[in-house]
Amino acid sequence: MLENVDLSKSISKDEYDNIIDDLKIRVGELQRKAWKKDIPVIIVFEGWHASGMTDIINRFILTLNPMGFDFYTTGKPCFQEEQKPLLWRFWTRIPKKGRIAIYDRSWYRRVIIEHDGKCKPGSEMPTCLNEITYFERQLADEGYLIVKFFLHVSKEEQEKRYRKLKKQEIPLFIVEEEEQEYLNDYEMYLPVIENILERTDRSYAPWTIVESDDLNFATVKIIAKVVQSIENRIEDISNEVSNGQKSNNEDCIVPNIDSSILQSTDLDKSITYEEYKKEKKKCLKRLSSLQYELFKLRIPLIIVFEGWDASGKGGSIRRLAQKLNPRLYQVIPVGVPTQTELAHHYLWRFYNEIPEAGHIRIYDRSWYGRVLVERVENLCSNQEWKRAYREINEFEEILTNYGTIIIKFWMHIDREEQLNRFKQRENTPHKQWKITQDDWRNREKWNLYLGAADEMLQKTSTSWAPWIIVESNDKYYARIKIFHAVIKCIEKELVERGVRQSSRK
Repeated sequence: MLENVDLSKSISKDEYDNIIDDLKIRVGELQRKAWKKDIPVIIVFEGWHASGMTDIINRFILTLNPMGFDFYTTGKPCFQEEQKPLLWRFWTRIPKKGRIAIYDRSWYRRVIIEHDGKCKPGSEMPTCLNEITYFERQLADEGYLIVKFFLHVSKEEQEKRYRKLKKQEIPLFIVEEEEQEYLNDYEMYLPVIENILERTDRSYAPWTIVESDDLNFATVKIIAKVVQSIENRIEDISNEVSNGQKSNNEDCIVPNIDSSILQSTDLDKSITYEEYKKEKKKCLKRLSSLQYELFKLRIPLIIVFEGWDASGKGGSIRRLAQKLNPRLYQVIPVGVPTQTELAHHYLWRFYNEIPEAGHIRIYDRSWYGRVLVERVENLCSNQEWKRAYREINEFEEILTNYGTIIIKFWMHIDREEQLNRFKQRENTPHKQWKITQDDWRNREKWNLYLGAADEMLQKTSTSWAPWIIVESNDKYYARIKIFHAVIKCIEKELVERGVRQSSRK
């Protein structure tokens, strides 16, 4: 993509002055239109050092209303960012609907620096680039407009600018020590950057190569591209409205559940209270020890609880956490999204809550709400919940690539047991807060939820994050099964981690 770029392109100052005023007006108008239509815009600036990025970005942002955009400069990650997957800090900074986010350097620079830009054998770069395509496609599918620029200069022009900066005694104050090799070895990194651009040039997030030997030409090209991109997006939205396209919020159709995973589950499994007490004591002692092993080895753990209302999720979570150190774990109850959360991609709020290295997050309901309650209650379109199976699998793949253990439980009971527990809650004063009209209303849609849960289990049980169905008619049996499963998963990871470390020696 870079080898055949004509870097001699330029425009005179007079031409620039004649063009730029009109572009500024159009950018301002389009920013307001994008805000009114709730279009989130992401603009990425990448490029060589000394490509004029600082001046060009400044010229661009001066065309915008400062109340409508956020600007981020990507440098070396802080301590908290180092404890999370690479894309975490970018997911948490995506703009809400109607706003613009501008990235001075981005996830691409971090891939080069943090994941062996030389592409040596064993490089993690291919995996990282796959994760980036997941990230950008998920945002684009949600309606985000992504505009990516790579500011390209020749090696000769770069060296000329370095000499000028040195002569003027202007420090490259934004250049981190870790970037010095990238800064000084143009020829070595040229094929690396070519590879990145080619692998991440997608119709939903295309690259625009900007010839930057002449800053005036580069500025005009960038602003004109942003104008064109926003205009095209607004036109696409207008065409959808004028053509009367449906939002796909039709009533959910119950899938064929003849081969239902859940209906074939044996719910008669049980143990005595004495067996439960004895086994619980041993398991909690082991879990307490394993928690410190995870912390010592900096392994994050996510435990997801999904299941029927009154299936015992809350009680199981309380017992599971009974002997854990509260400094190293957190329970995340997931409810109705806030207005701020609704203004972002639905996975945004879950990226904000993922555990840092060595810590545990326990989710009382989770991102699976998109394919369960949001699907059944028509809170999202058919297209959105169908797309979510792939997005969720990719989300969990990114977490496990980082080293996170993911354990997912579906708490399963039958309709009769649920009814008994509902009545018990109504008749017990200190438990009445647990039962609401929504619970009774959801019960009337049992078959719809059964079909949605079955499809979810089939489509999101992966090798890296399989589902565990917990037979929960008997609470004691369910809790012990959960203890054993968590212990087994952690111990398995510790053994595999030890094998991997030994193989590297």
